[in-house]
Formats: sequence, structure tokens, C-alpha cells
Amino acid sequence: MKKLLFRSYLKQKLMLLFILLTNALAQAQSNTSKESEYRNSPLWITMMNDPNENYFETVKAFRIFFTDRFLPEEPWEKMQEGADSFEKEVGLETGNENSREKEREKEREKRKQKPNSPNYAAEVRAFRSWFYSVQPWVQSDGSIVTPDEQQRIIDAQHKELKEEELKNGKN
Repeated sequence: MKKLLFRSYLKQKLMLLFILLTNALAQAQSNTSKESEYRNSPLWITMMNDPNENYFETVKAFRIFFTDRFLPEEPWEKMQEGADSFEKEVGLETGNENSREKEREKEREKRKQKPNSPNYAAEVRAFRSWFYSVQPWVQSDGSIVTPDEQQRIIDAQHKELKEEELKNGKN
């Protein structure tokens, strides 16, 4: 009897282990296919325009897309020192300035050979603006506070400031 119960218990545990391993493999394959999609198409553009999209996932999609591409150069970047801080913040940290310039020069030469390759300059500019404007409203799970909730928070802060001013004005 004990032997039969042990075999049944063992079968259940092995089946559970098999299901867990299968699930883990499916999840890993799903993440790989998602990263492949991020690498091959600019999904970050639609993701940043969707208020329900996860902030961290959107930044990840941007980073993966530009891992083997170069960010379009902005005219003001040449004039500013430390202009690559955005690249560092999104995880596209590059080497020193000289190697970065050499890489960009190579990219410009490639683009001259491929005149129809997309530049994404306007989209990157929009992403950069979105990245900085949304940061204060990102919650720990990556969700972004809705505009209505943002307004409620701002109104509550204004109310607190007014109350504080009245309180300090009376003293």
C-alpha cells in the first residue's frame, strides 16, 4: 500500500515538474520572440503613444531596437558636452567620445549608400520628450499614472501649499 502511494506521489511530483519546466521554456521562448520583434521593428513608437503600456517595457523595446543601430544625431548634440546622457539613461551607453564619433561617421557613410533607410529622428525626439515627461509619473510596476490621477495629485499638492501658506501667514 505504501509503495503504491509513494508511486502515485512521485508521479504527481514528476508531472508537476514537467509542467513547470514546459511553462518556463514557453515563457523564455515568448521573451525571445518579443525581443526579436523589438529588434526588427520600431514597436516602441506605438508603445510610447499607448498610455496603458508598461514604461519599462517601452524603454526596453527602444533600447533593443537601437542596440545595433545608431541614434540619429541632433544638431545641438555637437555643441553640448555630455549630450549622450540620454543614451546612458535608456541603456545605450557608448564608449568614449572618439569611438562614438567614428561609429556615427560610419553610420552616415552607410546611410549614403542606403538612401531609403529610415532615420527615425522625429520619433527619437518624441521618445526623448516622452521619456523625460513621463518619468515622474511611473509607478514601481511600470504603469504610468493616468492624466486624471496626475491632475488630482497636482490639485492636492496645490491645496496643501495654500493651506501651508495660510497657516504660516497667521503665525
